[in-house]
Amino acid sequence: MIRLVLITGFLGAGKTTFLKNLIGLLAGHRLRVIVNEFGRDGIDGTLLFEAAAGVEEIAGGSIFCTCRLDKFEEALVKTAAQDPEYILVEASGLSDPSAIRRILSLRGEFKSIEYMGGICIADAVNLKKVIETARVCKKQLAEARLVLVNKTDIATESQIKETEDLVRGVRPDAVIHRTSYGKIKPEWLSALQGEQKTTEGPASHLKDLGLIKLTITIKDTMTRYQLERFLLMFLKDTYRVKGFVCLEGQTFLVDCVGADLKISPYAGKPDVCNHITAMSGPGMPMQKSIRKAAEWYPDMIESVE
Repeated sequence: MIRLVLITGFLGAGKTTFLKNLIGLLAGHRLRVIVNEFGRDGIDGTLLFEAAAGVEEIAGGSIFCTCRLDKFEEALVKTAAQDPEYILVEASGLSDPSAIRRILSLRGEFKSIEYMGGICIADAVNLKKVIETARVCKKQLAEARLVLVNKTDIATESQIKETEDLVRGVRPDAVIHRTSYGKIKPEWLSALQGEQKTTEGPASHLKDLGLIKLTITIKDTMTRYQLERFLLMFLKDTYRVKGFVCLEGQTFLVDCVGADLKISPYAGKPDVCNHITAMSGPGMPMQKSIRKAAEWYPDMIESVE
């Protein structure tokens, strides 16, 4: 049987860093990875190509939404045909994964796949802020058998305990471990063994209509300093801002969670550059803030859409 492990976690929780660590932990096994990006441009897949062979990327929506379910099924069929020992699926931070078992029961090609369960990465600093405004947050926790409370190196003890209480309030029987930088110990995977409960519900879900997404296209004439100033004008009104930018002869990864600005040098060659995806929730003035910020850089912002 092929073992399938689902990795979830809200925007910026640290799923991709965790997945890199999990790939390293399973080194020596035949692995295939399916990565889902809610934005139109794939970013996590690019970051993972250097860590594992056999990465399939699905962008432009949640793989559990009707708009991308066919792409997910196609990727699963293709991946299963390669006879891996493990299929690791990194779902979009905006996905509702509660139909995963029903999806795996729909096609005969999936009979060789054993669903081991979900691993949810919970941000110890930001979970409290997003769990009530983004309904998919609770859906992801409810699907998880193993929850890793991440970023404990920068969270206070009270934040960590509060995060653990929030997790238990949604999934009381989940196994919870504290971690930082997405690190995982081999023995933690034992939480994925045993009988899996059956989740009733439709085979696909519509996207969470309360979540808002914009793609900002910048020109390569912008400097890094100008980009920083531009982002700081609206970050507080977002959940996540992410993308590759090519400026001043260098490539950078923009990877911001809430108001936390992070722009890091990137040594690889991304397929798409200077497209930045921004996401927010209901009641957050992200669209207005971004368009107002763009007015300060009319010659450097190509589009906001």
